[in-house]
Amino acid sequence: MFRSLVYSFVCMCLLASSALYAESLDHADTDHAKMDKHGAQSSGEMTSVMPFDWLKKMTLSFSTLDYDGIFVHSGQNRLNSMRIRHGLIGGVEYESLEDLDGADVTLIRVDDSLICISPDEAALNTSAFWNQPFNRFKELDEERIKEGYTLKLSRKNTRIAGRAARVIKLIPKDEHRFGHAFWLDNESGFLLKHDMYDRKGRLLERTQFVSLSLNPDLKVKDFTPNKDSYKVSFESESPQEVENGWEFEWLPKGFGMVWKQAHLIRNDANMLLLSDGMATVSVFIEPSIKKVPLHVMSRGATHAAERTVTMRGERYLLTLVGEVPPATIETLMSVFMPKATQ
Repeated sequence: MFRSLVYSFVCMCLLASSALYAESLDHADTDHAKMDKHGAQSSGEMTSVMPFDWLKKMTLSFSTLDYDGIFVHSGQNRLNSMRIRHGLIGGVEYESLEDLDGADVTLIRVDDSLICISPDEAALNTSAFWNQPFNRFKELDEERIKEGYTLKLSRKNTRIAGRAARVIKLIPKDEHRFGHAFWLDNESGFLLKHDMYDRKGRLLERTQFVSLSLNPDLKVKDFTPNKDSYKVSFESESPQEVENGWEFEWLPKGFGMVWKQAHLIRNDANMLLLSDGMATVSVFIEPSIKKVPLHVMSRGATHAAERTVTMRGERYLLTLVGEVPPATIETLMSVFMPKATQ
């Protein structure tokens, strides 16, 4: 059950990420000009940048740089290696994410269109590689982040994947969120390594590049599926907004709703999004015949909870999924209620 919840959650994130890309590109020209007229800033210039400026540079680098790299993602005693490529070719944005372990599956994005391909049709439905590790960092809210975290910038360089890097830490101010550490490339601000840890400093998840090429000579053919591959396509569309009849009676400091209204994701299911500027919690609401007691599930740093509630004589299944502590998920579930006017 948990796997299906996470699978659905990630699929929604993949579709939403295309819209986030478009928003980030709208600001790219202005922000990129501030970096350097000739490209990335020098390491000397970067030393004077404040912690959040580094994070802004990181988010910008995902959509403005061309890159080809292999990274390793670890968590919950699991290790997975992936290859990611990104390029702007002829005014079109291309990206691919290839699973190098287990199922032979590749995700290709061309502007707002997503295609999942594999030589094995069954792998398209069973692969667990869907989690793109950088999507959650493409839109960061400075005000909310500073409410919930203390930002610290290391003055010492280290090396990741053969490149000089500087470390930025986000230390949580309370127990409702996890801590983060980012190793960013000195020259470009690109994310080379990310750690997520709990309040006791225990490592929960790690994403780290083992090889990286910036500005590689990528061609359209590098993002063209083999004609013999099985394919599943996802077209990014503007979500349909529907009236939201639910609310949180309490939220941890820094958390707030990302959307004013709910988003319709299926004929009978709505989605809300909660964020503290770094972490997100997705809320799914759908009709249910069966009564479900509160149940909390965990997988690595991702935690989920579900239960049914009754509104106007109708039973609904509520599901919360996010990279926050399990106690936070459980508390949020307990204070998520139908609006008093409903």
